[in-house]
Amino acid sequence: MKQKNKQNRPFKMLMLGCTTALVAGTLIISQPAYSQEEAVEKPGMAISVRNASTLPLSIFIRRVWQDSPIMQEAEVKVKMAGAQKKAASKWMYNPEVEFGFEDKDGATESKTVGISQTIDWSGKFLASGKVAKFELQAAAAERDQIRQSLAVDVLSALSDYQAAGEILELSSRRTALMNSFASLAKKGFKAGDIEQSEYNLARLAYSEALIQNADAETELAGSREELESAIGFSSSAISALPNLPEALPEIMSDNKSVEELITNLPEMRMLQSQKEASKAAISRARRDRIPDPTIRIAGGKDEGSNVVGLSVSIPLNIFNTYGNEVDVAKYRTTAQEKSLQSAFHSAKSRLSSSKRSYELASRAWNTWQENGANALAEQINILSRKYKVGDLSATNYLVQVQQTLNTEIAAKELHSKAWKAWFAWIKASGNIEQWLGE
Repeated sequence: MKQKNKQNRPFKMLMLGCTTALVAGTLIISQPAYSQEEAVEKPGMAISVRNASTLPLSIFIRRVWQDSPIMQEAEVKVKMAGAQKKAASKWMYNPEVEFGFEDKDGATESKTVGISQTIDWSGKFLASGKVAKFELQAAAAERDQIRQSLAVDVLSALSDYQAAGEILELSSRRTALMNSFASLAKKGFKAGDIEQSEYNLARLAYSEALIQNADAETELAGSREELESAIGFSSSAISALPNLPEALPEIMSDNKSVEELITNLPEMRMLQSQKEASKAAISRARRDRIPDPTIRIAGGKDEGSNVVGLSVSIPLNIFNTYGNEVDVAKYRTTAQEKSLQSAFHSAKSRLSSSKRSYELASRAWNTWQENGANALAEQINILSRKYKVGDLSATNYLVQVQQTLNTEIAAKELHSKAWKAWFAWIKASGNIEQWLGE
């Protein structure tokens, strides 16, 4: 028995050295992250498969806002609403000039010139201007909503992409580890140092690692596609992405109540402005029912005599009283009010649930940072010592090392989920631009 242990010892020491080196390499990623500047300067520090970038998040998002077709479309809509407001503030009717003459048997009998003006008797243009003012406010609020949603969607996709890159690194290291195990196990099996079952287990573990690595590569490609889709345009910024910090931000308390936070959300401001525009449209529809008179003044000569004329014409709303248009405006206003109430309730629920979700995710991540990360490093050392003295078989050592790597992958996924929960919170509270320092 002692002779067999001596024969196994060279194989065991070789396997232990290879495994410890590879697994220790994965632990570099699990340690608390340096700042972005430190990460670039410290040699040998692995962050992800992407190129490390010191590009601040605020500058990256600002570039996205600047070049995004969705944002450009929203800006154009705001300008269009501004032009509509200017147009609505103008007088509705321009004056008309009339010229006339009569010719009888080749001789001119009369010549007249006149001017007419339709008067906006009820102030329709004032009501139209009020409607246009609220529509401009709604367009500006919708632009702000698109601005915040775009930032959150891009940052969430960036979190997924960063996590997928880090997981692929871990998966690649695991594949290299299992490949080394399989190669060493093959040599050990040929030398008679290990049994057939241990050799088969090593081969199966390597095959499983290859499958998992292929899945990780697929996830990375998919997350990159999602990120590009969220950005919405082909940009060179994709090759120089910022890194989300390891440390999670804290929810800062302020003096605003829940109602104030929700009321100031772009979505709520948009719906409120749309409701006010609908209410102003009721006034406009009522004024449309009041006919506008047209006054005409004319003068000239008729058979040699000077003539001056004054006429007034008023439309008679007999066949169409325009009352249905008022009803339509009222129904639209009622619908807008109900939509506003529903949106307020949904926003309040999102605010509460997103805050709770982030608190749970950040607490779990902080607990991992305080306890799990150090325990992971200690576990590798413990496994190495036990395997070295013969307390663990190659099979048990292999299984526990894989479990350790799976735990590290789960930690990366938790970190990504925590960041996405944070992005959901700042979107629900409307603090995205404040957090970015805009």
